[in-house]
Amino acid sequence: MKLLTKTGLNFISASIFFFFIGSLGGYYFIRYAVNKMFNNELLEAQQQVEQHNNTLLTYADVSIDTLALSLNTEQYSFTDTVMHNGDGNFEFYRKLSLLKPINEAQAVNYTVIRSTAPSDLMVMKFTLMLTVFPIIFFLILYLVNRASTKYSLTVFYDTINKLRVFDVNKENRLDLMTSDIDEFEQLNEVFSAMDKKIKEDYERLKEYTENTSHELQTPLAIINTKLDELIQADNLREEQIQSIAGLIETTNRLSKTNQALIFLAKLDNRVFANAQSVSFNDVVQTELENLEPLISEAKLKVEMTSTDRLLANMNPSLAHTLMQNLLKNAIRHNIPDGYIRISIKQQQLEITNSGQVVSYEPEQMFGRFKKNSQHPQSLGIGLSIVKRICDISDIVINYDQKDKEHIFKLDFSK
Repeated sequence: MKLLTKTGLNFISASIFFFFIGSLGGYYFIRYAVNKMFNNELLEAQQQVEQHNNTLLTYADVSIDTLALSLNTEQYSFTDTVMHNGDGNFEFYRKLSLLKPINEAQAVNYTVIRSTAPSDLMVMKFTLMLTVFPIIFFLILYLVNRASTKYSLTVFYDTINKLRVFDVNKENRLDLMTSDIDEFEQLNEVFSAMDKKIKEDYERLKEYTENTSHELQTPLAIINTKLDELIQADNLREEQIQSIAGLIETTNRLSKTNQALIFLAKLDNRVFANAQSVSFNDVVQTELENLEPLISEAKLKVEMTSTDRLLANMNPSLAHTLMQNLLKNAIRHNIPDGYIRISIKQQQLEITNSGQVVSYEPEQMFGRFKKNSQHPQSLGIGLSIVKRICDISDIVINYDQKDKEHIFKLDFSK
């Protein structure tokens, strides 16, 4: 729920509650005031009748009865009653009943009634006024408050939108709107400081990674050269040759890992920016030809079906690297006399290969250094490169496993 909606609902809920309490209180206050006015008028009418012995009043009906009743003091009460009016309709009346002692054995009973119809109309009008005007007032107040809050949140939404498209690779700093609200200004100051710190840390980390990776290449090349010279010596025993061969293999793997990490760093730094239209039909065909020796060695059957021409706007080098890694993965994690099926149709590319069942979850497939224990020679970084290329090229990639089939689906429609 948005903040604007939440504050609006809170305002409406509180307004309805206080409006109900206020209207109820206002109604009873008006009713009390009107009844008090009627009570005074009824008492005044009774006094006029008693003083002037005249029961013909224009504003009230008076009746006098003498009762055989012993009273020490006057007793009176006010009540509301319903009676027929001259038109034969029911009408509300206010009634005064007053008992006044005449002597020890008698008392006179004054009954004074007056129609409350005019006052009921007045009460209704006042109640309607107490209902309509507060509703209009609260509605205006709500609209003004909503507009004011929405205007105040303009800075907040601007900050959110700029943070949403924030890219640590861009050199420009966050350009946030200024606000006359202290809390938003403090928030923007914090985000600006974070932006500066993140980019400084990122630049240092990028520089460290690049320096480390490049500095490793030279000693690795020297080690390989020395090991090649050493293994060609004439006086080596068989176990020494095997040890040196193992060192050469380990060094080569380390060099490949270092090159892969350099490539990942370049991907993160968006070095491959020159995008152009690339035909994945041609890319797949080219990579299959390049990998033909590996496919033949593994005795794999390759089937390719293409119903559409798949074009994507991306860096050609990344397109070839993407397909190369996916096809190498399908070859490496296959079984003898297995198969690889490639399907291209409607902005989708699917690579299916036979293989052993894997035990880890599909979402872990693209994790860095995640590799199958049955293939220890794998670097475990190829699919991480695939995922990163897909991310920066707006390609959606999914992995699925059905029995002993492994399926990679690439969606280019994003």
